[in-house]
Amino acid sequence: MAGRAMLAAGMTEKRLLVVGAGTMGTAWARMLAEGRAPGVAPAGVVDIDGARALELANAVGCRAFGEIATAVRETRPDAAYVATPDGQHRAPVEELAALGVPVLVEKPLATTADDAEAMAEAVQRAGVHAEVNWLQRWNPPFAEAARVVSAGELGDIRLFNGRLNQVVSSPGERLRWSGGTTPAWYLMSHLLDLALWLGRKRAVSVYALGGRGELSGRGIETYDWVHAIVRYADGADGVFEACWILPDSWPAASDLGLRVVGTRGAAEVEGGQQGLALASERYRLPSVLQWAPQRLAAFLRAAEGRGGPGASFDDGVAVTKLLVALHRSLESGAVERVV
Repeated sequence: MAGRAMLAAGMTEKRLLVVGAGTMGTAWARMLAEGRAPGVAPAGVVDIDGARALELANAVGCRAFGEIATAVRETRPDAAYVATPDGQHRAPVEELAALGVPVLVEKPLATTADDAEAMAEAVQRAGVHAEVNWLQRWNPPFAEAARVVSAGELGDIRLFNGRLNQVVSSPGERLRWSGGTTPAWYLMSHLLDLALWLGRKRAVSVYALGGRGELSGRGIETYDWVHAIVRYADGADGVFEACWILPDSWPAASDLGLRVVGTRGAAEVEGGQQGLALASERYRLPSVLQWAPQRLAAFLRAAEGRGGPGASFDDGVAVTKLLVALHRSLESGAVERVV
């Protein structure tokens, strides 16, 4: 059905290789299999855990592989989506780039500046199109806020205030490797990217605080929450919050909001409420807006040279460097320079 829709529009069906069969890889493979990204099908699933790769591949109707080179040789995908854990993006990105496959890699780009810069150099050297999956850029309220900012309606942006929090079952049950990341890497990275995208400002320093205890008590060695104050080169600043211990009784799985204040106006986005509230056994705010297909379509168009990148590796490197400094601040208790 999806392929026929694209053929009717004069386009050929695209095939996406999914690398990583965890939370995001599973979500995107199922999105493709269910036809929610018209004209794009799963080419195959790659994971070092053979059983996990086979389980997902069987569920979405494609082949499973244990290594990238074999998958690329046998499936000849149009592009690849890398959804390995936060700190494990470099090896698959470098290999895919060397094989000439356009790459969409999950956020954050990396957890070290060296890895981020090495990936950026690898894709540039190979001449392949590559982007970071900063998915919130395609969230309709944020996309409209970006249009308003770009039109100059808010004047010069002076401050950001953002939060992205999730219920405690998210790191406990939905993310198997949550002990290998933090709320800053996994959640706050979205906010820092939105601020970069909307304001186009260079971060120069960051001061961060966080707390531990609740998740550690559940066997997950990571921060319960992180707060950060970021100073930008032009004197603007941002205050950001990421928390992983909201109670599961919270109406929505995620609590997302961003306020942008400029010299001539302000904008505020509440991303956790999508226009529908339901009350039965409990009160909840279901997710009804789905923008991942539009994000994927934009990436594939850009990979064909039919549009600019929606989220460049350069932006991914910048956010990685800010997050590295943020985590240094968590440990040192001091303001840290972004280098």
